Amino acid sequence: MENTPSRSVAFDPLTGTQGALVLPVVAFAIPLFISGPQWLTGTAVNCLLILAAALLPRRFVLPVIFLPSLGALAHGALFGPLTNFLLFFVPFIWMSNWLFTTSFQLLRSSVPAVIAIAAGALIKTLFLALSTFLLRTFDLVPELFLTSMSLIQFFTALAGGVLAIAIVRFLRNKHE
Repeated sequence: MENTPSRSVAFDPLTGTQGALVLPVVAFAIPLFISGPQWLTGTAVNCLLILAAALLPRRFVLPVIFLPSLGALAHGALFGPLTNFLLFFVPFIWMSNWLFTTSFQLLRSSVPAVIAIAAGALIKTLFLALSTFLLRTFDLVPELFLTSMSLIQFFTALAGGVLAIAIVRFLRNKHE
């Protein structure tokens, strides 16, 4: 079943065709303009992920999943001299973002949005933490990434998700 927004927000710039263009551009640009600290960048990216999952058809969520990490690589500043190690994480970040948005989409009709966000954040974090642990075990990334790809991810996913839900509620109330 396609994730379609209600008619009440049809003319909002974050929904439909407009959102399918605006959200991916903003997702790519966030790491270019907000290059740290990680809690701020991560919260902004996770907010966009949930906005996309809540407002756009599923097929339009994928660019929002992929583009933030490409923006971070293009900018090269998120992890400073350690940004090259981000290359190892890109496929895992994409998968964790997909898990976060998909979990939210699947759960939001049966549980409160905050619970769907928390579950998605936990799934995302567990996947990234395990991936980081494996990359660290094979000595492919520095130990620093164990924290930045685990606990910080959980809190930025929660914060970004809650912010996104507040934005969605504001948009829906504004158009009623």
